[in-house]
Formats: sequence, structure tokens, C-alpha cells
Amino acid sequence: MSPQTAGLLQLIAYAGLIAGIIGTVAPVIPGPLFIWLSALLWAWADGFQAVGWPTLVVLALLVIVAELSDVALAAMGAKKGGASWTSMVVAGIVAIIGLIFFSIPGAILGAFWGLFAWEAYRQRWQWRKAWRASSRFIIGYLIAIIVKIIFASLMIIIFIWQAFYA
Repeated sequence: MSPQTAGLLQLIAYAGLIAGIIGTVAPVIPGPLFIWLSALLWAWADGFQAVGWPTLVVLALLVIVAELSDVALAAMGAKKGGASWTSMVVAGIVAIIGLIFFSIPGAILGAFWGLFAWEAYRQRWQWRKAWRASSRFIIGYLIAIIVKIIFASLMIIIFIWQAFYA
């Protein structure tokens, strides 16, 4: 690969890292996955000299944990708020429908309103109980965003360390 091509690919990777950071905070793109893909692109452009497969595997594991925390912490929040497992399945189905038609914000709102509606129905229209479960879902989701920010930051630190200081 020519130095100009490698430089261009690394420049694209830097833009991807920035997009990954933004995507971690704003649920528009999967931030940790973008960070990993950008690290992979940068490593490929560098011929896997500075950032090798062991680093990429560690970063991939961090992506998996960060993305699973999203679902797990939101579900734990809803469960702590009194939601049933059936309500969380309904929320998941409505989230998928929201994702298909309205992207990531549709998935989040779909999960919230799906959980709220099913919990209201399950609790015989006791809105406070439904609101409690739904609001705990949102709290769990917000905590998950903080966890994802921590994992994304760790991924960036590991990448920079391997790329420039190892």
C-alpha cells in the first residue's frame, strides 16, 4: 500500500474514532463498534505494525461488553422498577420495530412506550406502576450510556497507547 493511501485510510480512521465518540454519547450510531472498526482500519493501513491482532481482540471484547451493558442495564432498571419479563420482551419487540422505522431514537422510544403500555395493561391500568417500571428503564439506559462512555474511553486510550507509545 502506498504511503498516500495509508495516510488517507488513517485519516478516515481518525474521523471514525471521533464519530465513535459522538455515537457513544448520542444514540445515533454504535459508538464502540465505530471505534473498533476505526482501530481496525488504522491498523490495516499501518500493516498491523503498531496495533496488532491482540489489541484488536481486546478492543472487540470491550465492544461486546459495552453493547451488552446497554441492554442489560436497561433491563435491570426496568426489573427493579417492577416490570415483568413479558413486559421487557414486548419492549424489545417494539424497540426492534422502532429501530426499523425510526432508527436508534425510535428503538429507545419504542422500548420505553412498549414497556409502559404493557405494564399499564398488566397492572390493570395503574399508571403509576407502569410509569415506575418505564422510568427505571430509562434510568438503567442512562447508566448504560455512562458505562459505554467509560468503555469507549478505555478503547481510545488502549488504541492511542498501542498506536503511538508501545
